[in-house]
Amino acid sequence: MLILLGQHPLFARSDGKGGTLYYYYYDTITWVAGGLALAWLIWYLVSRYRRARALRRPTRRSDYKLLKQVVQLKSELSSRYLRPGVSNNIHAVGIGMLRGTNEYCIQVFFNDPNAEMWADPAAAPLPGSYRGVPVIPIEMAAAGFLSAADSRSGSAQYPNGIRDHQEVIVGGISGANTNLTGQSGTIGYFCTRKSRLPRRKEVHLLSNSHVFADLRKAKVDDGDLIMQPSPGEAGSNRPIGTLVNFFALKFDDISEPNHVDAAIARLWGPERHDPLIPLIGAVKGYVEKGDVEIGEAVRKFGRTTGYTEGRVFSIYLDIWIRYDRTGQSAFFQDQFLIEPALPEFAKFVSKGDSGSLVVDASQHAIGLIFAGTSDAVKRAPASVNAKSSATIDPTADQPARIEGYGLARLRIELVVWQV
Repeated sequence: MLILLGQHPLFARSDGKGGTLYYYYYDTITWVAGGLALAWLIWYLVSRYRRARALRRPTRRSDYKLLKQVVQLKSELSSRYLRPGVSNNIHAVGIGMLRGTNEYCIQVFFNDPNAEMWADPAAAPLPGSYRGVPVIPIEMAAAGFLSAADSRSGSAQYPNGIRDHQEVIVGGISGANTNLTGQSGTIGYFCTRKSRLPRRKEVHLLSNSHVFADLRKAKVDDGDLIMQPSPGEAGSNRPIGTLVNFFALKFDDISEPNHVDAAIARLWGPERHDPLIPLIGAVKGYVEKGDVEIGEAVRKFGRTTGYTEGRVFSIYLDIWIRYDRTGQSAFFQDQFLIEPALPEFAKFVSKGDSGSLVVDASQHAIGLIFAGTSDAVKRAPASVNAKSSATIDPTADQPARIEGYGLARLRIELVVWQV
């Protein structure tokens, strides 16, 4: 105790009377301060852990080991089939599940059943299985980013989309970067970010990079304002926030895949907001990437189509997506593909819905819509449901077909949703 709690001289000075004053520091103070700092650190880490656990949807999956093996096989086929020059028809590879079973399958998505599958006519045909995992071909139109270049897009068929001026900002309404002339997107939801001032949090808006940023620029500048409604809308708009940061997308390069298309913008103080999504409500938390289930019901509210429901069709999807604004294509890895819930909803998304937040049945966020196709399902609902659900029938005479789908992904666990 004498060693641990001893005193040590710091310095000495004259007292002005011929004597000397000595100053000491005590180990007791050091240990008490260290103990308090350690206690605070433990409290901080535990509170953050408990808060993260409270926001995260409880896991439902028990087959992580099996799924990990299938993901590895999917990645091998993806790197083979999606490499430039191999096929002008195949544009995505993902993981689904066979109808009526709990057996995973690898889904290979192609554009045209009447076109050549491979650039080399002598190439081997698509295998029926790969290392014991069924390989299922699925006809699907190529995906594109869903920012709209026409303010009238979907207005007649989907009257519930919110494209006009809103006094109170909520999730799911029209909003985009002021530099995207003629374009429209969706403000997905809100997140918070601690400011430099103590006990103060700044509210931020969440959407896609290609909605909140001009991807032709490498970094944020003073001209990156967020307009509500979007610059492409017919009505008057005004700035409501400033772009803070965005994920810069990489184009035409499979060796450096994109994983996230997301951006945040600081909502200006005078603007009123309400943390909810029309017809959905407030977000309660998030779902980790590995816990999203094939076939589970999801929903979203977007600027164009308003409220729609769908099902997770494919997980860990690797896909090429075209960006019309630059004419380039971006390769995305490990995304979610969502099909519309037929027959109530002919399509899950349309142009202008980019940035919409996808949630599960219990208000947990799964990801942000950033791409898809606007083509509605043209077949009879019963026929499409039989061949185009998340559980594929491998005995069907014709390849399955999926239309009106959306793509979503975001590292939700990095965002604090409660504001």
